[in-house]
Amino acid sequence: MNAKGASILSNPHPCGHIVYPYTDESLVGQAVALFASAGLRDNEGVILIMSNDHCESFKLRLRLEGINTEKYESSGQLVCVTAEATLAKFMRDDLIDEELFRSTVGSLIEKVRRSVSTGHPGKVRLFGEMVSQLRGTNLKATTRLEELWNQVIEKHSVSLLCTYALEGEDDHIPRGLLDLHSQNIEREPVV
Repeated sequence: MNAKGASILSNPHPCGHIVYPYTDESLVGQAVALFASAGLRDNEGVILIMSNDHCESFKLRLRLEGINTEKYESSGQLVCVTAEATLAKFMRDDLIDEELFRSTVGSLIEKVRRSVSTGHPGKVRLFGEMVSQLRGTNLKATTRLEELWNQVIEKHSVSLLCTYALEGEDDHIPRGLLDLHSQNIEREPVV
């Protein structure tokens, strides 16, 4: 990843909506570790909404970065939840229950924010893989979820990193989805 991409992940805009398309699992793990570890080191709250497949590998990458995940999780500064379980809380018949989405994500943000608050609202950054999971089967819901994320970002002043796995025929992200993000980390090797 070039210096600009690393800077975006390390120090995201307080209301940034970042997209990282990837083809290599190890590169996305490095990007998420950089995003999360920088936030934790800056005393920010971090929420990781990860696929079941990535939970342990992403936590291992954080530990390799010197992050004591157990300590941060027990303090409430780091919250790790699965994308599958989180989607199940607000998806109804392939449609998003928008109020359930807002309350589910809003309560996660407020819980983490309280753990880093020192008399004023603490900063929170999120990583999410829900859109990547929906994209293959439900592009309409994916687009709506990205729009709802933008509302959450504005309301709660958080930064969000989204990833999209690019595989086979799904080797691009539709322009409409890209346009819902404020920043795009190009597909390139992380160093």
